[in-house]
Amino acid sequence: MSTVSKVLETERLIIRKLSVDDAAFILALVNDPDWLRFIGDRGVHTPDDARTYLLNGPLAMYERSGFG
Repeated sequence: MSTVSKVLETERLIIRKLSVDDAAFILALVNDPDWLRFIGDRGVHTPDDARTYLLNGPLAMYERSGFG
């Protein structure tokens, strides 16, 4: 399990960086009908696809640029 990296926390909200533990959320998000309609199919159709998407997308950008 990866560690959670909080960016900002208020009384009602926690903003944190994504992690591979968010694969289920990403899988649901990128297959939502509105995502597919307005953003498009990213080829993420399994939990493994979602982990790969995270590793090659936001998590790689965190390493490269410090944000994602």
